[in-house]
Amino acid sequence: MSLHLSDSLPSFRLNFPSGDFNEYRFRQGCVEFRANDGPWRLLDDADIRLHFVLRTEVAKWLRRESANAYRAGAA
Repeated sequence: MSLHLSDSLPSFRLNFPSGDFNEYRFRQGCVEFRANDGPWRLLDDADIRLHFVLRTEVAKWLRRESANAYRAGAA
């Protein structure tokens, strides 16, 4: 699995050896997800909590983006 940062941050793509991928993005204050080129759907609070419990790449990305937003707001 590899992490691909897109040109339009804050978003990223997780690529899997099978050629499949998951994309995540922030949009209007929410986190959205889609598999391959499927439709975007909102991650609800339970989805996000699960990512943090499992310490996934999504949780790491959310932490980084939160820290970046905090630093940008403090500047």
